[in-house]
Amino acid sequence: MSKEKLQEDIKTAMKNRDQLVLNTLRGFMSEIKRYEIDTREVVDADRFVTILQKEVKKRRDALDFAKTAGRSDLVEQNESELKILQGYLGEQLSEEKLSELISGFASSGMKNIGQIMGELNKNYKGQFDGKLASELAKKLLTPQ
Repeated sequence: MSKEKLQEDIKTAMKNRDQLVLNTLRGFMSEIKRYEIDTREVVDADRFVTILQKEVKKRRDALDFAKTAGRSDLVEQNESELKILQGYLGEQLSEEKLSELISGFASSGMKNIGQIMGELNKNYKGQFDGKLASELAKKLLTPQ
């Protein structure tokens, strides 16, 4: 994914008059521009994924708060925005595959959750849910 693809999708959403997609993508684009202004660097593919993951995490957190508060309108909105943004992350690793990878790292001598998460991020950036991976790593590394 790239900034150019995002701009094209924003134009498409404008033409289709799809406000939900348009607002979600504009918010994501504003985060990219904020990063570029703050750092005076152009967003590369890795940074694009990092910013996207941060936006997805914001939506997940907002979704949790909305569910806790019983706000069905916000639950629906955040689920829709989350689905739109996750489309840019591409195919996600399944829980089984993630468990398999974490077990592989643990069996190769990594006994620290930080090391395992670092390896996952290095090799599979943007392809997994960090919260799920962390929970799986804790479960696999904790002696039964």
